[in-house]
Amino acid sequence: MIDVKDMLKGYNSEIANMSKEEIQAELMRLQIETYNASVGDLDKEDGLDCPKCKNKGWVQLLINGYVKMRKCGCVERRNVIMRAKRSGLGEYLDKDVDDYQVTEQWQANCKAALQDFIENHSKDNTWFLALGTSGCGKTLMCSIIANHLLYDEGRAVSYVTWTDFISRLKRDVMGDKTNKVSEYLEEIKKVDVLFLDELVKKYNETDLKYLIEIINYRYTNNLKTIITSERVLDDLLDIDEATFGRAVEKCEGYLINIPKDRSKNYRLRALR
Repeated sequence: MIDVKDMLKGYNSEIANMSKEEIQAELMRLQIETYNASVGDLDKEDGLDCPKCKNKGWVQLLINGYVKMRKCGCVERRNVIMRAKRSGLGEYLDKDVDDYQVTEQWQANCKAALQDFIENHSKDNTWFLALGTSGCGKTLMCSIIANHLLYDEGRAVSYVTWTDFISRLKRDVMGDKTNKVSEYLEEIKKVDVLFLDELVKKYNETDLKYLIEIINYRYTNNLKTIITSERVLDDLLDIDEATFGRAVEKCEGYLINIPKDRSKNYRLRALR
C-alpha cells in the first residue's frame, strides 16, 4: 500500500511533516475546493446564473469528516424555470390575477370564481372550465390558474391548443409514425395538470376519439384539467354528452359559461 505521507515527502516540507490524518483532511479540503470552484453549464439551458454552485446544481461540504454532496438551493428555482419552459404557456407565463381587468359585472363574477378556485382548489384535482363567446378572456383566466399551479404549487403543467394538438397527431399519422402518436397521447393523458385551450373549434370523428380517450383517462385517474372552448356547454353536450358530462362533474361548479355575445369580445373593443 502506498503511504500518502511518503509519496508527498520532499514535495512540500509542510505536508511532509503532517500526520496521515492531517494530510487526509488537507486532501479532502483541496477536493472540496477544486469541485466547488469548477463551473457547470446548467445556466445554458435555464438562463439562471448561480454563484454558489457555479451552475452545477451541487456543492461539496465536509460533514463529520466525510465529503458530502449537497443539492444547491438554486435547483428548485431551475426546476420551476424548466417546468415553465416545458409548459408551452409562452406569452401567458407572466399572467396573474391582477391582469384580469374588470369593467362589467360578468367580469367581476368570472374573477371571483377564478380567485376562489386558486384559493381553495390549487392542491386538489378539481377541474376548471371556461366556455363561450370569443374574446371574453377565457384563455387569460385559465393561464392565471395554470401559472399559480406552476409557480406557487410546483406542479407540472402542459398547455395545448386544440388546433396544435390535432395538427401534430395528423402529421404523425400521415408520416406513419404510430409510435409517436401513442407517445404523445400518453404524455397528454398523464401530465399532472393539462390545459386544453380552444377545445373542439373544429373536429371530425377521429379527432373526437382522441379527445374522449384523454378526458376519460383523466376523469378516471383524477388528474387536474383546465379547458377552454368557444362552444357553450350545451354545444359540448350535444357533441358527446357522456364525455363532457364527466368534465362538468369534475369541475364541481367551477364552470364559466358565457353565451355568444359580441359585446363581450374585448378584441373588438376598439370598434365600439
